[in-house]
Amino acid sequence: MEYIIMHETSKYMRLRLRKGHITASQAEILRYVLEGQQGVSGIRIYPASGSISFFCEKERGKILYKLKRLQFHNVEMFARELDNRISTEELSRRKLSPEVKNRLRRKVLIETVADLLMPVPLQVGYHAYQLVTLRDL
Repeated sequence: MEYIIMHETSKYMRLRLRKGHITASQAEILRYVLEGQQGVSGIRIYPASGSISFFCEKERGKILYKLKRLQFHNVEMFARELDNRISTEELSRRKLSPEVKNRLRRKVLIETVADLLMPVPLQVGYHAYQLVTLRDL
C-alpha cells in the first residue's frame, strides 16, 4: 500500500493514502487489519481524504513495514464482498409473496412424500443431484 506520512510523533502517526478517497467498506476493512496489528492502540480513518491516524506504542517500524507490504487490491476485493452482502435488517424487511410460500410448501410436501416412499439409494442419488445443481447459488 502506498502512503505518505503527513504527521508523526513518538506515539502518533497520520498517513495519507496515495490512492486518495476510500469507501466506507474499504475503511472498515482497513480498520480491521490495522487494529489487529501489535502495537496499535487506537485508530481513526478519514474516508473522504484517505487518511489514517493511529496511536502506536513502540513498534512503529514494524507497523510501517506491514503497511508497506499490504496489498490494497485485497482491501478492495474484501470491500466489494462486504458491499454485496445482505444485511440482517434487509432480510427481516423482505417478505415472501403468498404464491411463493404455496410453491415452497408444495415442494417440501412432495419431497417429504418422495423420501418416505423411495428406497435409500434413490434418495441419496436424488439429494446428491440437488446439491450439484444448486452449487452456484
